[in-house]
Amino acid sequence: MDTDSPTPFDPQRPTPAEHVWLEFRVAMDDLPPAARVAFMLHDVFGATLQEVSCVLGLPPEACVDLVALARTCAREHAQHLDGRARPS
Repeated sequence: MDTDSPTPFDPQRPTPAEHVWLEFRVAMDDLPPAARVAFMLHDVFGATLQEVSCVLGLPPEACVDLVALARTCAREHAQHLDGRARPS
């Protein structure tokens, strides 16, 4: 049997893209709500830290910490991904 051939399709097993999405959702669920909002507003939607600060009613420095926390959490969860789902 050829070991380099792709794994046969299994509808019960998530695709690499689905696996990445599930891991991201778990990472976001592990965060406090303010960190999730800060991350989404800043890193996903491109809001400035000042805008994030206004939305959350927190000082910009606190928002920096929340975004950093979310990034760290996302990176830690990315370590669970296998080589097929991780970018090289």
